[in-house]
Amino acid sequence: MRILAIAALALAAATGSATAFAADARLSDAQFVQLSRCRGLASGDFAEKLAVAVKAQKRGRADFVIERAWGAQTDAARLARTDAAAAQAALAADCDRFGV
Repeated sequence: MRILAIAALALAAATGSATAFAADARLSDAQFVQLSRCRGLASGDFAEKLAVAVKAQKRGRADFVIERAWGAQTDAARLARTDAAAAQAALAADCDRFGV
């Protein structure tokens, strides 16, 4: 019986780990810039979820990191407007790991 309970707990922890990674863990500066870039590429509900994650991760960052993230987000949004196919490919390749 205990083995079953431990296995169920492990399964629950494994399924929630991707969301917990983006929501609770502090990202490195490079990961934060990448998250901002993904925000610029995304649209719809996924973009809103990424915006919440970016806002939560922004606290306590150095100004130059925030500026670099803003530039990456702006460049990615420009790419999404001009070349939707390339933006979708970049979104699929680079942004799935954030899974918010």
